[in-house]
Amino acid sequence: MRRLYRNPLKQEEHLPIKDRLEREFYDIEADKYLDAYDPERFRYDEHEDMPAMHRHFYSLLKNVSGKSVLDICNGHGIASIRCAKHGACVVGIDLSPRMIELAGKNAASNGVADRIGLARMSVHAIGFEDDSFDYVIGVGALHHLNTKLAGREISRVLKPGGTAIFLEPMIPFGWMIYLRSLFPQKCFESPGGGGLTRADIELLGSYFGESVRTPYLFLRKLARLPLISRYADRLDGVDAGLARTFPFLTRLYWAAVLEFRK
Repeated sequence: MRRLYRNPLKQEEHLPIKDRLEREFYDIEADKYLDAYDPERFRYDEHEDMPAMHRHFYSLLKNVSGKSVLDICNGHGIASIRCAKHGACVVGIDLSPRMIELAGKNAASNGVADRIGLARMSVHAIGFEDDSFDYVIGVGALHHLNTKLAGREISRVLKPGGTAIFLEPMIPFGWMIYLRSLFPQKCFESPGGGGLTRADIELLGSYFGESVRTPYLFLRKLARLPLISRYADRLDGVDAGLARTFPFLTRLYWAAVLEFRK
């Protein structure tokens, strides 16, 4: 947990090492599904029950019909599939060739392979022309990246008036990471990951004309405890109310939906 606070692998001079480790990590993750591929595991469901922050993220992508969408660090391809189902033309990029293969299988099994193009590509050097996309999106993407290089590239390929939308983990304060590390839980983060800091978000916002941050996961974090998990949705509601009433508390939230408009 402590290593993930300002992860040194995300510094520009270490990016080749980070990218190699990330590619190896996610190739192994993809193999878990590809070795015994089950299309039902990734079946699209418009009415899928999901946490409030995911509902909010996808609600911002309801009107993408006829739009061009770039899904960065696309992983399993779930966000790409949802956008394609709503009529968008999508390009998904990822460093992991095995994740690209998995995303392709998932697109095909959900009947949207003709609307999703996939390419192995780094977000630090996006191989598309300026002003190419109406939307750039990502679920758990930015916190794996060098925010300076990624922000510049995302802004470059986004059309004027376009929107970049992300769902990301946050790191409220460094001391909270040290406190969190006292309560051991298995960490599923990749070698190059680590939540975004306020400085990261400010830097990303500097590449755009307007930005909105909607915070999530304050008391909702308690839903990881067995006796409290049944109250997860109620805690989401409490968190939303606290954020509106006491904005200063949002510095303690552990996730956010980020919107950047060019």
